[in-house]
Formats: sequence, C-alpha cells, structure tokens
Amino acid sequence: MNCWLVLAYDLCKLIESDEGTYRIAVSDAPPLSFEIKGGRTGVSSLLGDEHTRMRRLYLKLLGPKLMPQYRDEHVIPVINDAVDRFIGRGEAELVGEFSEVVPARIMASMFGLPWREDKLIEDISRWHQDIVTWIGRGYSGEEFTRKAKLASDELNNLFRPLVLERGDKRGTDIISRIWTDAPEHYGPVGVDEVMAIVRDIAIGAGETTSHAIANAAYLFLSDRVLHEAVSRDPEGALNAFVEETLRSLGSVQWRFRVANSDVSLGGAEIKENDLICLLHAAANRDPDHYACPHALDLNRKSPADHLAFNVGPRVCLGMWLARLKMRESLKVFISRLPDMRLDPTKEAPTFRSFSHRHFGPLHVKF
Repeated sequence: MNCWLVLAYDLCKLIESDEGTYRIAVSDAPPLSFEIKGGRTGVSSLLGDEHTRMRRLYLKLLGPKLMPQYRDEHVIPVINDAVDRFIGRGEAELVGEFSEVVPARIMASMFGLPWREDKLIEDISRWHQDIVTWIGRGYSGEEFTRKAKLASDELNNLFRPLVLERGDKRGTDIISRIWTDAPEHYGPVGVDEVMAIVRDIAIGAGETTSHAIANAAYLFLSDRVLHEAVSRDPEGALNAFVEETLRSLGSVQWRFRVANSDVSLGGAEIKENDLICLLHAAANRDPDHYACPHALDLNRKSPADHLAFNVGPRVCLGMWLARLKMRESLKVFISRLPDMRLDPTKEAPTFRSFSHRHFGPLHVKF
C-alpha cells in the first residue's frame, strides 16, 4: 500500500487527535475525488474553521437528541417492513434481504424518498458501494474509477431535483432541514453546497452501517451464550454487544493520514508527506489496550472505547444513528424471530470485501 502501517491503539488515537501534525488524506486527494463524492462541502472534506462550522450543522441534523424521533419515524418502520417481506417463508439471507437494504431505506425515508421502491434502493446501495470501493482502493484502478464516476452521476441525478425543489418548498426531511439550518450553524449555502452535504450524509448513512449490521447479526447467531445474554437483556447487554461488534469487527478496516512534517512515531522516522495507514482492524484488537481482545466481553469497563467511529476532530457524527440501527435491528430479531438460526445446509458465512468488510452470506432459518 506504499505507506506506514500503524497497528497500536494508542498511536492511532494519538494521530487521529492531532490534525496539526497529521492531516487527513483527503487534503491531497485528486480533484476527481471531490467530484465523485459530490462536492467539497461535506464534513468529511472540509478543513479548519469550515470543518468546525459544518460539524455544528451535522450535530443539528444527526445529534443524539433526534434519535427517539428518527427511531419512531424512520428506523422501526423500515426494519419491520424488511422482516415482513420474508417472515412468512421461514428462511432468509440477511445480507441481501436485510443489512444491505435497511440503512439505504432509512436514509431514503429521512430524505423524503419513496423508500419502499425496491429498484431505487438496490440502485442507491450499488452506487454507494462502487464509490466506497474506489475510495478504499486509493482512488485508483481504471474500472473502479469508471464505475465510481457512473455511480456519482446517477446519485446527482437522483438528489439534485430534490435539492432544488426543497430549497423553495420546505418539509421535515433532512434535505429541507439542511436548507433551513445551514445559514445559522454553517453559513450561507447554495444548491452545490447542499448537494455536497446531502451526498456526504447519504454515503455515510448507508454503506458502513450495512456492514456493521451484518457483522452484528453474524456474531449474534454464532455464539449461543452471547445470543442468550443479549436476548435476556435487550438494553444493557445489547448495548455492550453493539460496542463489542464495532470494536472487534469494525466495518472500516483502516483510515489514512499524511505527516505534515518529519516526525518520530513508534520508533520509526516518518518523513514529511509520508502516507500513514491507521489499521483500525488491528488497533481495536491491540492486546496492550484490551484484555482478551479476540473475545466479545459484555462487561468491558469502557465498551465504547474503540476506534470504529474515529476519535478527535474527525469522529463520525453519524455514530448515534448507526448504533440506533444496529440496536433496533437486533431487538426486532429477538422479538419477532426468536428462533432464528444460521442454516447449516447453505453456504457458510465468511469475512469478505476489502476496505469495508462484513460476514456473508447469512442464510438463516426460523
């Protein structure tokens, strides 16, 4: 990967907390990357004061105070609809029929799109997957670039009419709220800026959470002791289980930073502009930080003390929504599919994909 690999939890946390010494790799990304991601105004691309102001807007749109409302209006209806579609069959494949579609449908519901339309949801999921794959491979590869460009064009064609319409006719959806709240919390915005924010939220609200839900389902179905503990206590134990899933099988395997100057780090001499890969898959299992790091421990003292959502100024502001989707998915499994189990006669799950990983397929019976 032509970069320094950082494996230790403490070093990853140090680097991510110090943006003055280690800048985000997007600062050096090619112009095409901003075009494909939908613009430069999303919080993941901004720097300095602009980034700070945009974080205020994202907190207004996605902060923890809104989770009860989003749970009732978007998350629970979508999750139950997904289960309704297969519960009568007595079997399902949870990746294709649940984890890949639920986050995309929730996002569509929050944006005021027709979230029950299967073709639309399949397209949105595929387009975001093509873009995430291209980013995870360092913006390279002719075929990956071609697919990412096409996906970005399709997403622009989907969202731009909505952004234009809701600039004039405001509702309660996220796009309308961006138009309404941005002037106070970020600053004046036009169509291009709102488009970039919409695209940024849309990709963050879907792809990574799909992987996280699949991994949680796999662990829930694979360990009978954990399954029973979480089923008995769908609050404390379930919350700890979600955090342990995020730690041990985080969907994002690594993140990049770039050294702003020569620096000594972990016994290595890093040169200015060297690329650094923060290998979260290793750091979240660092034996110097976690006792028995390979095990899911529902009694860890600080269960959320992991790097699944970054730390420091780039901590993911969609983390409350992601956790909500994972928790409510498991609660519905417990309440509506209490005897659900992996089907031993079908293809066994494996840990798959590249920069964003999940277990699949998940063939289940109930």
